Amino acid sequence: MSLQDTLVEWLRCPECRARVELVKDDDLRCVGCGRRYPLRNGVPIFTSTASRTAEAFGYLWGQETLRVCPTHSVTPYHLHTMHDALGAPPLGGLIVDGGCGDGIDLAMLALNPNCEVVGVELSDGGVATSLARTRGLNRAHVVQGDLLNLPLDDNLFDGGYSYGVVHHTPDPERAVRELVRVLKPKAPLLLYVYEDFSDRPLHWRVALTLVNTLRHITTRCPTPLLMALCRIMSPVVYVTMTLPSRRFRFAARFPYRHGTSPWGLTGDLFDRFSAPIERRYSEGGAKALAEQAGLRVVRIAQRRGWMIWGEKP
Repeated sequence: MSLQDTLVEWLRCPECRARVELVKDDDLRCVGCGRRYPLRNGVPIFTSTASRTAEAFGYLWGQETLRVCPTHSVTPYHLHTMHDALGAPPLGGLIVDGGCGDGIDLAMLALNPNCEVVGVELSDGGVATSLARTRGLNRAHVVQGDLLNLPLDDNLFDGGYSYGVVHHTPDPERAVRELVRVLKPKAPLLLYVYEDFSDRPLHWRVALTLVNTLRHITTRCPTPLLMALCRIMSPVVYVTMTLPSRRFRFAARFPYRHGTSPWGLTGDLFDRFSAPIERRYSEGGAKALAEQAGLRVVRIAQRRGWMIWGEKP
């Protein structure tokens, strides 16, 4: 698989911000500092280190790689949820997906003839699954890189989004600033971050504290063991959280109310209990996160966390 010329034009060295050039089919070189970056299956690789978070999520998404077929139909997913909650207009033009994960949103946008999308993903497993899912979609591009130091040019994209990623980074403020940096003026950015339950009753805040205490153990578990435990717990959570949320008013804000089947929450539980870094925000904190990056906040919505629609001035 060869690297598309258009993608090379958009790339920049994450160390010095100079442009890169294709030296041969499996190598990129920065014209400024001379650093070399490999290509793997047509994917530019701009990072050689993997955090515990990247390893955990990479394991989760990597489980899908052998099962994934290229997506040739629109599948409503996280981006659809953000548009629905925020009432934001559809994205169009060149779009950046900050942390494309398993590539579902990436593929969905690439099916839109009005969009071309670049997905940046840190984990090996996420890159492999996104690549498999978007095979044959010429308007989708995958880049392996760090959200804290995007290997992309300034003022490049017509829009962007990042669902549930920045709060798992060591520096969420910097991650959002990097996403804003690569947007054109007036371009929209849609973000999702976890809520801190500060607007909920005491028993919810206590429950969150207990779960976070449990995370001190689960984030240290061997990854395959944690995945097995999450598979066992998925039907339990479905019965105790998902089903009551559909029938009783008191359960309307239960977590995991989006479950679709008894074993369908395995990935969500793994997400919750595997990542060692997890920041949470109040509504005001979510707004401040966007504003410190220079965004003008258009709207914030509560949907199992805070969804933010901001625009670059």
